[in-house]
Amino acid sequence: MDDRVLALCELSNDMLFHKIPQNQLAQYVDASLAAGRNAAQLLAGRDIVDLYREAGIAIVEKPSGKGRFGVILRGQATLSTEGCQVEVYQESIQALAGYSGGAGEAPLSFEKAFHIHLAHEYFHVLEYRRGKSVAEELPDVVSLSFLKFHRRAKINRCSEVAAHAFAQTLLALPHLPNLYDYRYLLDTGAMTQEAFDELLKKMETALNGA
Repeated sequence: MDDRVLALCELSNDMLFHKIPQNQLAQYVDASLAAGRNAAQLLAGRDIVDLYREAGIAIVEKPSGKGRFGVILRGQATLSTEGCQVEVYQESIQALAGYSGGAGEAPLSFEKAFHIHLAHEYFHVLEYRRGKSVAEELPDVVSLSFLKFHRRAKINRCSEVAAHAFAQTLLALPHLPNLYDYRYLLDTGAMTQEAFDELLKKMETALNGA
């Protein structure tokens, strides 16, 4: 599975994705992936739980959790100058692990899925503490134009791609971990294989044409 294609799948979830110029898609993908990988390489061989402890980030485990509109969450981070903590919802992590296998690969263990989530959120803590997100380092897009007025905005999903790449590199995963999200959708019937294959083909074509 091509990580660049999976990265573009993630970017396609941004509400302003359609505003990215075709010839800049590769730039957004590659810069986002590099940001996450470079940050992880500085911590190569480190245990994610130890990193949390050293950084003073609290890990709060809860049985389950729901976000707005009843959406099931795996966890969420609370970031502030007074301290950072990451909540992890065990039921959702277990569900992800159970449906993460595919293409001849065994499902993730609960511990591995748990660590993937921790690593993903750890990257966002790093962004917060340095005062600048990956999205802010990449070019703006024009979100609205009227006569000579141009409103500009960031592609916030770039930070999500970077967090995926950070988790992948730190934990030595074979794929960008948003692949496990798609496997979950496929195995639970929330997405058809045909729709997934079509999405991958569309993203690959977009990258090759960039």
